[in-house]
Amino acid sequence: MASEELAGLSNTFARQNSTSGISLDFEPDTDYHFIETLEERYKCAYCHLVLHNPHQTGCGHRFCQHCIISLRELNAVPTCPVDKETIKVHEVFKDNCCKREVLNLQVFCKNVPECNSKIILGRYQDHLQQCLFESVQCTNDECHDQILRKDLKDHLSLHCKFREEICQYCNQYVVSVNLKNHEKNDCPDFPVPCLHNCSQIIVKKEMDKHFSVCPEAEVDCPYKQYGCPVKIKRGKLAEHENAALREHMLQILDKNSKLEEQISDLYKSLEFKEIKIQQLADTIKKCEKEFRQFAQLLGKNSNLMVSTQTLASHIDKSAWLETQVRQLIQMSNQQQSKFDLGPLLETIENVKQKIAFMETYDQRLVVLEDQSSNHDVHISIHKAQLNKNEERFKLLEGTCYNGKLIWKIMDYKMKKKEAVEGRTVSIFSQPFYTSRCGYRLCARAYLNGDGSGKGTHLSLYFVVMRGEFDSLLPWPFKQKVTLMLLDQSGKKNHIVEVFKADPNSSSFKRPDGEMNIASGCPRFVAHTVLENAKNTYVKDDTLFMKVVVDLTDLEEL
Repeated sequence: MASEELAGLSNTFARQNSTSGISLDFEPDTDYHFIETLEERYKCAYCHLVLHNPHQTGCGHRFCQHCIISLRELNAVPTCPVDKETIKVHEVFKDNCCKREVLNLQVFCKNVPECNSKIILGRYQDHLQQCLFESVQCTNDECHDQILRKDLKDHLSLHCKFREEICQYCNQYVVSVNLKNHEKNDCPDFPVPCLHNCSQIIVKKEMDKHFSVCPEAEVDCPYKQYGCPVKIKRGKLAEHENAALREHMLQILDKNSKLEEQISDLYKSLEFKEIKIQQLADTIKKCEKEFRQFAQLLGKNSNLMVSTQTLASHIDKSAWLETQVRQLIQMSNQQQSKFDLGPLLETIENVKQKIAFMETYDQRLVVLEDQSSNHDVHISIHKAQLNKNEERFKLLEGTCYNGKLIWKIMDYKMKKKEAVEGRTVSIFSQPFYTSRCGYRLCARAYLNGDGSGKGTHLSLYFVVMRGEFDSLLPWPFKQKVTLMLLDQSGKKNHIVEVFKADPNSSSFKRPDGEMNIASGCPRFVAHTVLENAKNTYVKDDTLFMKVVVDLTDLEEL
């Protein structure tokens, strides 16, 4: 029975509080500094602090709501601590008159003497939310510094080591504490000196390309294969070639002489081996002749054993000679392959051509420079055309023809900052169409707001653009348009605005220029809602807009 009464008491208080229309309140169990001495009638009879949500008992004493509930929880039969009277649930009521008086008591700000404000108790928490001398935590991620509210702006923009700053080289936003490390180690556009001390400063991503042409890099002389041992800086290579032209020619002639001597030795070696092969061939013929003679004797001689042994001896000698001939023939072929004169003659011819080329070096260099300049011009033209075609292909790939646009806006923080600074006030989406031969449309967004939403909202507009088939379409444009900011949490808590095109507005007539004046919502979504961490409209610095045109009653061409 006691538990039922406790539940009833709690429910009674809850119902009373839920029907209250008073919005003022203050935090209990806090030491407030009242301007005038706090009267006893405003103190709780149990905790002796200022009354919070005061309730009066049948015996006429006032208690905080949570104190009177505590009395009932501590005792099966609650009694008033002042006069020991039993507290009856049905006699307890919420004292709204006393509550109004308490909430209107004046107190000093807790940040006195820096803050000399005097506030009514009910507005005390509201005051702390804007008090310039209240200590607040830095809003930057990973920063736990406590700063006075009046100094927060300077801290965020100048002093916080976790503030975001833009890299002066690659224009990316980087946390300040990591900015120097980013520039030295990670920034692809950070300028560094050439390792070959050519006094040039090159960005990291171009360094490998620079090394292949650096005039201070040491390289071997092109005539190294002919005996020139010089290693010289690339920038002085042409000077070395011109200065050492005579030495290079002598080195080439010396190598040619050595090659000719090697060729002569090879010819002599081949002649010797041919003579030896011929001698072996004669020996084989002689053995064959003796073999035939022994064969004839074998038929006449009765001593078979002696003839057989003699025959076997000649057969073995013949086989040995045949093996020797094969080995010599194989060795001769290998030597001929090893010392093939073809590559040597080809090398000599190449050297002759190189000498001829050196004689006309200056003239050829001028011609090559002119050709190189012409090629550079053509390459630049082709690159520009390729870039133009690539942009057009990307535009065509992302174009929709069903009256719907999904617009992905990346790098939100950077683009909003550019809008705040006035560099890029608005951005346009890619065009989309109501059909293959339909209206040409797009969306326009002001990330820092436009008109009545400037500085506080994201403004979103609908734009009718000049199209290829405008002369065949009905005007003015009269369709219903839906603008949406998509929720990325999967809960589909999208922000939606719908309007029907006004046929009397110049925004929906047939375009005279590239596009009509935009029409839409200057206060589409507040920055406080869009950028609230509890919402998921911005995820990974990216947000999605959707525009849907109602195609009902719209005939296709």
